[in-house]
Amino acid sequence: MKGKHRTKLHLNFKTKLVLMISLFNISLVLCVSFFNYLWHSQQLTRQTINQTQQIIEQTGVNIDNYIDELYRLTLSPYYNDEIMEEIASSPRTPEEILTKKRTIETFLSSVMTLPRDEVLRVYILTDDDIYSYTRTPYQMEDYDSYKEAAWYKEALSTNNPIYIPIHSEKAFGERRTQIFSVARRLRSKENNNYILGVIKVDANYTGIKSICDKVKLENQGALFVINENEEVVYAKNDLADSSLLYELALQTKNGDFSCYINREKYIVNVTTLQESGLRIIAIHSYNNLTSRAKANLSRTVFLAFICIVASIGIFILFIRRFLHPLYHIIDSMKIVQTGDLTVQVPIEQNDEIGYLASSFNTMTSNLKNVIDRNSELIKKVYEARYLHKVSQYDALCSQIKPHFLYNTLNTISLLIKCGESRDAILCIEDLSRFLRGIMNTDKEIPLKEELSLVSSYLNLQKIRYGDRLSYDLKIEKNTEPVLIPALSLQPLAENTIKHCCEASRTPVAITITSVIQKDQLLIRVADNGPGIPEAILQRLITGLDKKDEENNLEASIGLINVHRRLRLRFGPASGLQITSCAEGTSVTLVIPLLISKEEGILCTEHLL
Repeated sequence: MKGKHRTKLHLNFKTKLVLMISLFNISLVLCVSFFNYLWHSQQLTRQTINQTQQIIEQTGVNIDNYIDELYRLTLSPYYNDEIMEEIASSPRTPEEILTKKRTIETFLSSVMTLPRDEVLRVYILTDDDIYSYTRTPYQMEDYDSYKEAAWYKEALSTNNPIYIPIHSEKAFGERRTQIFSVARRLRSKENNNYILGVIKVDANYTGIKSICDKVKLENQGALFVINENEEVVYAKNDLADSSLLYELALQTKNGDFSCYINREKYIVNVTTLQESGLRIIAIHSYNNLTSRAKANLSRTVFLAFICIVASIGIFILFIRRFLHPLYHIIDSMKIVQTGDLTVQVPIEQNDEIGYLASSFNTMTSNLKNVIDRNSELIKKVYEARYLHKVSQYDALCSQIKPHFLYNTLNTISLLIKCGESRDAILCIEDLSRFLRGIMNTDKEIPLKEELSLVSSYLNLQKIRYGDRLSYDLKIEKNTEPVLIPALSLQPLAENTIKHCCEASRTPVAITITSVIQKDQLLIRVADNGPGIPEAILQRLITGLDKKDEENNLEASIGLINVHRRLRLRFGPASGLQITSCAEGTSVTLVIPLLISKEEGILCTEHLL
């Protein structure tokens, strides 16, 4: 099945130039607009954060001043000597007791509550009685047990006024009302060590609400006032998320920070009042803060694109006029590609493009003359080199057969003379298989068939040397179908027998292995012989790489012969690699491979 080919988009020079300049301008405008948007939005956000922080801090100051006014209100009895005397007096008769109660409560009504609507209840508490004026049907919750209340004991123990944090109490019905209180110890004006009692003022948060209502947050923000019990005293939320405060962690620190609530970014400003413990929290949506910057970015990008489109139109007209002579040259070059070297370009300008046209005309004329003179010569040289390489290969192959046949027939002759007819018959059968394999193959055969030829040869030699010779084939299955030159391994095995079995009586073991590594077929013929002396090994390696072809052919029909055949067939990446030591000699035959991905097979890379 043929694979699908994707159609490549080919653009001409003019289109590429226009696209490049357009992309550059668009990228530049987008980068400038984006970074300008980031800078503007950051400046606007920081300015809003600073302004908001100042606003809530000023709001906190106003709330503290409001609470200080309530503190000062608790000093009112000290400005009325009659009231102080009444509080210090000790009436005996019921009439005196009633008169004292009316006098004090009238004072509380006129002085303490009338000027302020947020004051709900005022109490003067002594050890003997409670004097009060209330605007609610309910008294304070610890009315009957005020002496045991913590705030009462704290007020008696200090000269400073105390603040009772906002808490819920019944005031106008079953629904509980948020109330905060201030209390102060009353002492006799004649004797400061004499404590008369405690004055306590209960107020709702309408005073705080009136202060917070005056706060105007830009960009639809939200403002919350929270007491120490994490209860909301005041809330104004112009944001879309009505549950914003419940999603926000209440354990916030003073200052500003950003957070994400329901996947939306918010800017939060917080300030805490030291006296009352109230926290004022202002929240802004980051999207609302940067909405104007985004709108400005959109307008900037829109206007920039209009300018870019107009400039591209003007630039296209300019390029079309400027590049017209160049396109004429390109059309002529396309004609030259078809083989027509007689084409000439008219010279319309005296600038660089005119020089290019003149050079093109000269080049085509010279090229035509050179090609006409050299084409026939190049063809002849190529054919001569090709025939020379083929003749060299054929000559190398033909030299192997007489040498091998001489050794084999000599072995069979010795067996017959020794009366070993059975072994001689086996030798003749192996020789027959070997010769039949050579005659039935061309100059390249699969590795599997080459190994069969080598096995026949080694069997012949094993009959000659007996137990002194053994061999082992360790061939990987994926290497068996790879094509190699015929009789590439037999000379290597023959060389091993010649230099090991004939030179020594020590048993010789030959191992032939094959493996594929990094797109190469490696066939290794190793023996356990005495090795090659260092001087001879160096001369042999030098002979492999020697460029004098006649010397190589005369030097050996063994290793050098095989090495030259591989180089002629597969190029310089192929050949023999020889290593030797006292424990034996290893000759590796290297053949480059091509891996066919479509058919999943291995094949040798032919150079001929």
